[in-house]
Amino acid sequence: MEKKLVRYIRKLSGEESLERYIMILNDSLKLFPKPGVPFKIKFGEKEYKTQIKVVDCWCQGPKKPHVHYRIDLTSFVQVFRPHYGQTVTLEKIKNNLYELK
Repeated sequence: MEKKLVRYIRKLSGEESLERYIMILNDSLKLFPKPGVPFKIKFGEKEYKTQIKVVDCWCQGPKKPHVHYRIDLTSFVQVFRPHYGQTVTLEKIKNNLYELK
């Protein structure tokens, strides 16, 4: 039986690249541990601890206020510098470990 690949792909916005995070869309939350639960992201040969953070928001849309979900990238900014328009892929390697490409 073939193993199903768990992958999240996103093209970064200007805000995401400047503030160093990856937004997780509501319908993709099921691919990750629940917000606040720690997990690791592998980039290169190193693993970095992170979690999904819940951020209150008043941006456009019918539901105000609401929340956004994001993965903070500031802990490994020295090795990964996101930029506007960059496509990032988070691929689940094993339980609570994702690889950033």
